[in-house]
Amino acid sequence: MEFISRLADTTTKTKIVDQLLTGVSGEFDLAVLFVNPMQPYDAKSVYQQVESRIKIKNFLCVTCAGVIGSQREIEYQPAASLLLARLPDVDIKPFYLDQSQLDEFQKSEDVYKFFEIYPHEKPVFLVMPDPFLFDPAQFLDLINHAYPKCGIVGGLASAGHQARENAIILNNKIYDEGLIGYVLTGNVAVETVVSQGCRPVGTTYIVTKAKENVIYELAGRPFYEVLKEVLKHANEYDRKLAQEAIFVGVAMNEYKHQFKRGDFLIRGVMDIDPNSGAGAIADYIQTGQTIQFHLRDARAAQDDLIELLQANKERWSHRHPAGAFVFSCNGRGYNLFGVQDHDIRMIQNTIGPLSAAGFFCAGEIGPVGGLNFLHGFTNSIALFYEPDDQDLTNDKK
Repeated sequence: MEFISRLADTTTKTKIVDQLLTGVSGEFDLAVLFVNPMQPYDAKSVYQQVESRIKIKNFLCVTCAGVIGSQREIEYQPAASLLLARLPDVDIKPFYLDQSQLDEFQKSEDVYKFFEIYPHEKPVFLVMPDPFLFDPAQFLDLINHAYPKCGIVGGLASAGHQARENAIILNNKIYDEGLIGYVLTGNVAVETVVSQGCRPVGTTYIVTKAKENVIYELAGRPFYEVLKEVLKHANEYDRKLAQEAIFVGVAMNEYKHQFKRGDFLIRGVMDIDPNSGAGAIADYIQTGQTIQFHLRDARAAQDDLIELLQANKERWSHRHPAGAFVFSCNGRGYNLFGVQDHDIRMIQNTIGPLSAAGFFCAGEIGPVGGLNFLHGFTNSIALFYEPDDQDLTNDKK
């Protein structure tokens, strides 16, 4: 298993494609190209030039607002990032899906027929949807049901601000809507790290009254009353932070006695009704679930990412990742941290060195608690390992 990463921008005299392919030769099983649209190049021309110069069996491209390489992150300026992989004994199935096809799926058998893959094969999905004319949450719900506990990782195209302004390319077919991706099975282990960038405040509460996405009561008390009490006992900095944005972490396993990073699905509080005391969050919630309020800032996002990466390093202490895809929210990067290259430096310092590529997304996809979700302000990372006997033993536990 081998991964090669290349990053190119327009600040040098060397042509974009020459930068991407410096020292590259041979044949590759898989390639993903991330392009922030540029002049005189565009995504299509960069894609076609790369394809004409090296042999790639499965080639995917997506346009974005910024790209990520092994050492750098380039935001809001013309650039391209390329990850090439040789994956022996790995079955790679490229696919395209549009909204009308997605709507036609009625049961798991339809999905199995489309992908020609079954749950026992433990597939991993690498996906890049367009955010405007395709419903990624509907797709995730479909795959979660058809392939329980499989991994789905990816990000939403982010170059365009309205429908049909993004380009997603799969094996030389260009689309301006829908979803493109790969399904991987066989001799590969893909571990995901989903850093949602928040830290908890206060304690946990049981939802005692809720309907759809509205929480009416926590532990028998109005949602707003509990929130005010939590913030009353918080420090001044946290109270100020909560005025900008407050989040709810929904425990993915409410039977746990102690919760840690990665145990919560983070969702924003969208609205609060002071009269009824109810709070609306950006997802459905049910009575009996456990929640905890969360806050987000640069320090919390950094600590969360490092802790999750460190936990992954300890779990995979017997192996080193061969390569990685990095899908980071376009609200992170310099906007959040005030410095360039923040997340990729944290990744390399904690679990590197490794070849990596990715982009700044309009929404990130990754698993939390065994289910796959669409996230915001998140860094969703897919780490590729060559499995050995110990990995197979861990799978059986």
